[in-house]
Amino acid sequence: MLIPGFDLALTADSGQCFRFDRLESDRWRVIAKGQVLEIQALREDRFHLSCDTSAYAHTWHNYLDLDRDYRAILALISPEDTYLQAAAGYAGGLRLLRQDPWEMLISFIISQRKNMQAIKGCVAKLSTLYGTSLGEGLYAFPAPGQLAELDLPALNACGLGYRSRYIQATARAMAEGAVSLTAMAALDDEALQKELCSLSGVGIKVAQCVMLFAYQRMDAFPRDVWIDRVLREQYPQGFPLHLYPGCAGILQQQLFCYRRHIAGRNAGKDAPTVSTSKD
Repeated sequence: MLIPGFDLALTADSGQCFRFDRLESDRWRVIAKGQVLEIQALREDRFHLSCDTSAYAHTWHNYLDLDRDYRAILALISPEDTYLQAAAGYAGGLRLLRQDPWEMLISFIISQRKNMQAIKGCVAKLSTLYGTSLGEGLYAFPAPGQLAELDLPALNACGLGYRSRYIQATARAMAEGAVSLTAMAALDDEALQKELCSLSGVGIKVAQCVMLFAYQRMDAFPRDVWIDRVLREQYPQGFPLHLYPGCAGILQQQLFCYRRHIAGRNAGKDAPTVSTSKD
């Protein structure tokens, strides 16, 4: 299929999803929403997706955010902002994936004080040990009820450290019905951030990541060490959010990827492959 301007490698390595792995040259696998998809990058903006037409229509078209006009967003960038122009030139093919709120919540609780590879390792182990089998040695991300049953040593076995108690408390609140991530979708941005921050182990940065990557709140602008560097180096007076209503979060991701690229930290097409063993 044709996906104009889509940078598969950069999207997979952009830090928004921790189960999007390179299998071999130009072939990637993503596990999301209880399904598995392999994507092969061909030539001239063409890609092969391993799903059937029904799964594509009901899951993957939306997941890959293919209805959004990214070119129109890039056209909004001020020509005077040469740094943002350069970031968009590098990362303009990135797509903001539409992910599951529960998986994003737990993934970003895990993310605190961990690098990207460590987060991916924890999420993979959590899924393998406690998620539902999808066949061929692959596992779905565990549901709230599956994690709520676990004691702290079981969670610690996934390398979660002090985050185990946060995840246990959040999973139990979800499983008992005290928290509804689905109901939160009806809240405005301010109220949504407040509700997310009321959960165990969730601060503003984690809340904004969940808002952006799961609820598609495009005015969210998460700040981590990379974005803080960008703001310090390029926008000492603050990033001009008012110029980009409804798309600031997309530009944030481009700035994040571009700053990591400058530092030599984006894997992109040179990302290590993962094992395809079915053992």
